[in-house]
Amino acid sequence: MDSRSLAEQEKDIRDLLRRAERTPVKTSALRKDTLKRLIDLAHSPHSSLKIIAATNFKLFIRDFPELEDEAINAVYDLCEDPVSSVRIKGYAAIVDASREQQKWVKRNADVLVQLLQSDEPEEVTFVKRALMQHLDMDPAVTLGVICDQVVPSDEPLDEEEQSIRDRLRSLVLAFLAGEAKRSLVERHANTLGSPAEDVLVSGMLKAVTKVSPHDVDVIVKDILASLPSFKPSSSRGKELLDVVLAQARATLKSDLPPGSEHGSLENTRYYLDLASFIATDRRFAHPSHLLRFYYTNLTPKLVLVRLPEEDQAYVIRRVAETFTACDDVAVWAPSSGPAADIAKKAGNGVDAADDAALRKQFPEICSVLLQVFCDMRSNDGRPWPACHALVQGIARVCLTTILSSRMRL
Repeated sequence: MDSRSLAEQEKDIRDLLRRAERTPVKTSALRKDTLKRLIDLAHSPHSSLKIIAATNFKLFIRDFPELEDEAINAVYDLCEDPVSSVRIKGYAAIVDASREQQKWVKRNADVLVQLLQSDEPEEVTFVKRALMQHLDMDPAVTLGVICDQVVPSDEPLDEEEQSIRDRLRSLVLAFLAGEAKRSLVERHANTLGSPAEDVLVSGMLKAVTKVSPHDVDVIVKDILASLPSFKPSSSRGKELLDVVLAQARATLKSDLPPGSEHGSLENTRYYLDLASFIATDRRFAHPSHLLRFYYTNLTPKLVLVRLPEEDQAYVIRRVAETFTACDDVAVWAPSSGPAADIAKKAGNGVDAADDAALRKQFPEICSVLLQVFCDMRSNDGRPWPACHALVQGIARVCLTTILSSRMRL
């Protein structure tokens, strides 16, 4: 331990820094000794000396590769210092190190993500600012690090580790949907198919199948919905809908286990609501894909009779609104031409055969739904507007069929 007074030590390091800065040879012994001294000062008992170290690492760290690891580890130690002012300078030093050496962006971004867990709100502001600066330096790499923290690990975790991981995921998602959202939408992920946008979209889609409904809501509604890949009838929109419907299908198996006489949509409803947000509210995917899911999984009478009336009414409402949305976006047309070709290439179009099959099935599907509607014991629970929409849909299908027949004559 240095036996000199704090004032003497401060004077000594400042003199050393001045001489090092005046040295023209960047790799000189004097400059190397100065960096070594700064590394030592990062572990000084005096906060003022630690702050001097934090603010000056950037001047030397690039020129001495053999000392890089020691220097960056000293910076990380500053970020865990007992004194808040030293920690804040440490966060800034992480940014300085990444600016000096691009190769440190990934590792430093990972450290900053971990630091979001700080219990000091003021310090979290500085951590988020440092993360934003890393997004500016290398958005694709930084977003990759962030997404790694969102997607749950496949390795088994104990209860405490799982709790820590879940909390960190929520903090990261809040950062993406909050402070980082504007820069993502305006600068970093604002170009369709760019490396940064692709990293973010792929990472978030992977997470949807593994995180809680609350986190899925943030991912879909607050993050993905703002990105260029998610426009009406986009291929990414269809991919997202497929992921959500796969979750709905899996959840339905537990809500309605095979062989059971009764069940519910208690857990499945969440994913069905989210699918409606994607396909009917925002039109990221053609509503016909969602309609087909209802046809196959929820409108057979053997399924409906196992559900309580509340869930039966829910299915009737969702089928009615989804069919109406299909008509609203003219999903049945065009069946040919440039627009149809583009949709098919994107994997999000409906060909003529699918069109005909979905429309032909609709009256038959409605006959089941309307029978269930009539069998409901609670008159107040009957979804009358949805029933009206179903009847109107049948009329439109019949009218189209008649007109088509006359045109062929």
